[in-house]
Amino acid sequence: MLFLILGLIFGALGCFAAFFITYEEYKHHFNDKKKILKHSLETGVFAFVVFLAISILVGFVFSIKF
Repeated sequence: MLFLILGLIFGALGCFAAFFITYEEYKHHFNDKKKILKHSLETGVFAFVVFLAISILVGFVFSIKF
């Protein structure tokens, strides 16, 4: 359960960081705000999913008794 909570917290932080970094970078290369927001949201959601999946996987691995 702790790994899920940590995954949600760090997933949210990773999501916001990836969104803002991508948004700021694409702002210099594209003029269409909708396209910039769409790509930035996709990147943020992907980062959230990756952090959450890694956290769940680590929790599963550590919960296995040897």
